[in-house]
Amino acid sequence: MEDIYELLNNAEMNLKEFENQKLSDYESKIAKKQILKEVRKMKKSKKTWRKTLVAAAACACVIIGMGTVSVAAGWLPIPDSFKTIFGISTDEEVAVANTMGTSTNVVAEDNGYKISAEGIIGDGKNMGIVFKVEKSDGSTLLENGNVPTEVDFMGINNEDYSWYHGRTGNVDSNNNANCIEYYIAFTYMDNVEDNVFISLEDMQLWVEDEKIDVSGKWEFDISFEIQDSSVNLATGQKFKYGNSEGIIDELMISPIGFSVRVTTEDKLSENDFIDMPMEIHLKDGEVVELHGGCGPEDNDDGTWSWRQDGVYENMILLDNVESVVIGDTEFLLK
Repeated sequence: MEDIYELLNNAEMNLKEFENQKLSDYESKIAKKQILKEVRKMKKSKKTWRKTLVAAAACACVIIGMGTVSVAAGWLPIPDSFKTIFGISTDEEVAVANTMGTSTNVVAEDNGYKISAEGIIGDGKNMGIVFKVEKSDGSTLLENGNVPTEVDFMGINNEDYSWYHGRTGNVDSNNNANCIEYYIAFTYMDNVEDNVFISLEDMQLWVEDEKIDVSGKWEFDISFEIQDSSVNLATGQKFKYGNSEGIIDELMISPIGFSVRVTTEDKLSENDFIDMPMEIHLKDGEVVELHGGCGPEDNDDGTWSWRQDGVYENMILLDNVESVVIGDTEFLLK
């Protein structure tokens, strides 16, 4: 039985076999994470390590080594809805997105309405799901045949999440009297597990200013495997904001979202949180402002912490990122 150091060395050697495919830095990081993930699985399941390690390395490189992606075993490509939600248009963006999500087919029915979990995407900290709403009998969503413009739910329950936000209406931009899609993103304080339970309650369908209430409860137990595509920066480093200093507890960015947590000795107010400049600077000069949820917290030791988590309006390929700016401090992505 080989020890972990030999296995990791073998993993590096397997990766080098694919250097002629000219993987980007981001793609190489994803491949290495996938191999290490497989190594951890093998250790837990007590399988023969060498055979599975070679397969894992080959699998990781097949996933990212071509112009178009072949997703890992058991995965399906992301649904088209995600391309609309995250502004995914290039082959490279599709390739990265396919490593982060999959189509699903988990269906719940109540009160004559069928809701399907069409797809799921995530980065280890943020997770988004597209739901498709239809009538169980295939008829139009509204009795008069009008096309609903928005859909919402009075209750959205998922015990493990920190907060959520939704994009309602037809996320695929198609007007259809028979179905409508709803996208919701969850942000977690800790890492996303490989199974999620979500309950949607009491639906509201809108046609302009008119609201149609539909009582019901739709429950989903979704098993999935999200590849952690995030990059952690600057943990433990100091940053400046005006005349104040803070310590970075967490600074994570991914192609779809971010998570930041800072501790400082200065008492923070709501205005400090709102005014804190946070940006991603791209190599082409574009600046993306970061907006998300959560706020300041008074710690027991007299320090103050604040965190901000969220997902972007459009996918950002990490190969295109120059740096992340928080307050007056720039953190380079190397």
